[in-house]
Amino acid sequence: SAALGWVFTDESFMENVSWLNYGKFRVSYGLNGNRDIGRYIALADLQSGKYLHVLPDGTVTQVSQLYVNNMQNKLMRWESTTAFNIGLDFAFAKNRIDGGIDVYRSKTTDLLVQHSLPDVTGFSAIWDNLGQVDNRGFELNLNSKNIQHENFSWNTSINFSLNRNKIVHLYGAMEDILDDNGNVIGQKEKDDKGNKWFIGHALDAIWDQKAVGIWQEKDRVEADKYGVQPGDFHVLDVNNDSKYTDDDRLFLGYTEPRFRWTLRNEFTFLKNFNFSFLIYSYWGHMAAYNQAKNRSNAFPDRVNSYALPFWTPENPLNNYARLFSSDGGASYNIYRKRSFMRLDNIALAYNIPQDLIRRIHVQDMKFYFTVKNAAVYAPDWVFWDPENGGPTPRIYTLGINFNL
Repeated sequence: SAALGWVFTDESFMENVSWLNYGKFRVSYGLNGNRDIGRYIALADLQSGKYLHVLPDGTVTQVSQLYVNNMQNKLMRWESTTAFNIGLDFAFAKNRIDGGIDVYRSKTTDLLVQHSLPDVTGFSAIWDNLGQVDNRGFELNLNSKNIQHENFSWNTSINFSLNRNKIVHLYGAMEDILDDNGNVIGQKEKDDKGNKWFIGHALDAIWDQKAVGIWQEKDRVEADKYGVQPGDFHVLDVNNDSKYTDDDRLFLGYTEPRFRWTLRNEFTFLKNFNFSFLIYSYWGHMAAYNQAKNRSNAFPDRVNSYALPFWTPENPLNNYARLFSSDGGASYNIYRKRSFMRLDNIALAYNIPQDLIRRIHVQDMKFYFTVKNAAVYAPDWVFWDPENGGPTPRIYTLGINFNL
């Protein structure tokens, strides 16, 4: 790798530019590998275990076994990434505002991924190389000293980032391009529909059939064509052939956030009090929300772990299915936007004045109170926590720090 920096505010032509206190251009280029992989992912390994075996006389015995747990890939290659970055560091307004902007572009070849396999192989997936994935994006950092007084100060830090990736090349297998009459007019590289990886699209692109609502009572005849009934999800038949195939799948969104931001504020007041809080957000992504199908509870006499509405003729919802709904001939997920903002890490601290703690032979002492995961705003996600998919506790901490 190589990097070059230029502090242009040190140049003579910037002497009369009083509003800019510091400015630096940065350029870097590098070639990197990937160390965050297992040592033996390219090799087959053995796993031991036990299973129950029924003898001819009907008795059951436990048998030890040794089986291949991982499929070998002799053709696996090292992953490599070339990256180019341009950055600008700056400070102005008498150094009250400073920050940096970075714009980058990278190309990863032989990306290491887990490639799904047909069940007939005896393995669910194998580590493999994916031809080429390009990334581009930028990151912005800003720090400001909003108020600086003897008895009160207020500082703010902001971070904003986004990344876009695109599959440029997969495995090199080609397929024919046909015209409307079935004639071969060219060739193109094949997409990997099994893993839902498509050339020209992002790795995290969602390719699926689209649910456009719930079949209602007035739609019973039309719903019956697809093997479903009122109360089941209405899946879009893109080509109107009265059946569901891959031709009805669309690109619906992305599973990774389209952008992220963080806001932190710190306050000092009455000399000895400190207060801070952090807000961060992941925005623009989606996730499967199949609880809306109302099939997670297989026993009518049990209750769900989470209260969910459901469709009935008297309550004709358009976003939740009937109990024990059916997919008919379709194979799809229900998706909801998973964007959220979280108020996190609220902290209040009081530093005991030196003239008080000196009497008990303590160098410094601080009482503090913190709240983690104080609040979450997720306008379209209603099932557990939007960040991790499960319940997230709110943690209160009351403590004391001191040095003797």
